[in-house]
Amino acid sequence: MQPVSMQPAALPALLRGRARITVLAILLCALAAALTAVVVSAQSPGGDGPVAHTGVGEPETVGPVTNLTATAAAGAVRLAWTPARNAQVHFVVYLPTADAGAGNYAGTQMVAVSGGSDTVIAGLSNGTSYSFNAIGMRWNWVNYGAVWGSWDSWVNATPADAATPTPTPTPLIPVPPTLPGSSAGITTPTPTATAIPTPTTTPAPTPTATPIPTLTPSPTPTTTRDTDSVAGDRAALVALYKATNGANWHNNSNWLSDAPVDEWYGVTTDSNGRVTRLDLPNNRLTGTIPAELGNLSNLQRMALYGRYNRLTGTIPAELGNLSNLRQLHLQRNRLTGAIPAELSNLSNLQQLHLTNNRLTGTIPSELSKLSNLQALYLGDNQLTGTIPIELGKLSNLQWLHFDGNQLTGTIPGELGNLSNLLFLSFSNNRLTGAIPAELGNLSNLQWLYLYGNQLTGAIPAELGNLSKLEWLFLSDNRLTGSIPAELGKLSKLIVLRLDNNRLTGSIPAALGNLSNLETLTLGGGNRLTGCIPSRLFFGRHNGLRSLGLPACD
Repeated sequence: MQPVSMQPAALPALLRGRARITVLAILLCALAAALTAVVVSAQSPGGDGPVAHTGVGEPETVGPVTNLTATAAAGAVRLAWTPARNAQVHFVVYLPTADAGAGNYAGTQMVAVSGGSDTVIAGLSNGTSYSFNAIGMRWNWVNYGAVWGSWDSWVNATPADAATPTPTPTPLIPVPPTLPGSSAGITTPTPTATAIPTPTTTPAPTPTATPIPTLTPSPTPTTTRDTDSVAGDRAALVALYKATNGANWHNNSNWLSDAPVDEWYGVTTDSNGRVTRLDLPNNRLTGTIPAELGNLSNLQRMALYGRYNRLTGTIPAELGNLSNLRQLHLQRNRLTGAIPAELSNLSNLQQLHLTNNRLTGTIPSELSKLSNLQALYLGDNQLTGTIPIELGKLSNLQWLHFDGNQLTGTIPGELGNLSNLLFLSFSNNRLTGAIPAELGNLSNLQWLYLYGNQLTGAIPAELGNLSKLEWLFLSDNRLTGSIPAELGKLSKLIVLRLDNNRLTGSIPAALGNLSNLETLTLGGGNRLTGCIPSRLFFGRHNGLRSLGLPACD
């Protein structure tokens, strides 16, 4: 098949009918998760009132993405581009080249990249050609709408057994915590971000939906031509079909037929016929996950997530037998019971997504054995108990998402050892005690959400060491003392929410140094005194007037 090569002008012709709806839906879902949070976060339920965005100097256009390149590696492709002028977020879409050539866009995937110009798409099949494109976007505060740039030309790449590139880690947007009054969070097809229980107080800010973290692909598993193993894989798939009402799936093409299983919808195999990927998101699966899936010994990715799937019952302990598994996506179902400790046997696992289920029990400390884990999403369940201190051993972890549970106890200081962490959210739990000063050691952290707990004590001055931090949410706790002047060193900070605490003292003049700050909320139960640094009234945040404090000269 000839490689797909499309100019931006040809995109409307490419995205026609169902294809157009599919790709646009992906982008709009990401936009909703990324920007609804920003809009809603402009409201302060604690008493500051709306945070006005003046729109002064707001760019009206976004330029095109240019110079998009794709470099293949083992199971992954590294993309790089020249950023679109004025863009806040870049969206990357991709799909198999064969599907694009056939006009089949149902499997289009999307990731969002904030603040960077490269990313790594992992979990791809070696020997399969993929087509990629990118577009820039920013949020216009005047019209409260998205401003889009234009696409670059499509580029193609074929992952193969080659040395994996090691680019500077580029954060993708995490799965956002759910916003007040909204439905369960939005997750991206592959990650995701990405994405997104419903907090009752402070809105959750996440720039976009269920992201995929930047991943380093694991080696392709060794396979054999054992026909018994191939037959065993087929039997496991048949068990899944029968256990999840396959006759009523949205798409069950070729399932239970005599066709090779790689022709069954959502199934990918290697050259030996062994199943390596099982992708059935949003496919109207109901029923339970059969234990037989634990026999898919070469499986690298299992994706049974999505708002249209309704899986119930428990997570089979047998999934812990999947020694080659890299990604496990079971989010947004109705799964119950405890998280099986046997999942700690998945030595190659990089992503574990279990958000938006009805899981109970405690977080297994055994998960600390997952040395390759980069994304741990357990939010929006009914988990209880404490946060295991052993999780501080997960040295490769980038995304840690526990919000919307019933966790108690203190935040372990050992988490300060997670030097690669980009995103940490423990919001809307029942955590107590002080914010550990050790969190100031997280030199790569960009998002810190601790709102909606019962945290006490002072805000650690060490948080001022988080030079890459963009979003800091400490609202709706019981924090006391003054606002540390060290927060004025967070030069990349976009949102700072400290409302609904018990803070006292004056507003540090150093906060006026935060040139990128767009939202600042300090109201609610705080008892601040003195004057407001005049520089805080400029830009797009001026809800401070409700504090009743004069401006400093």
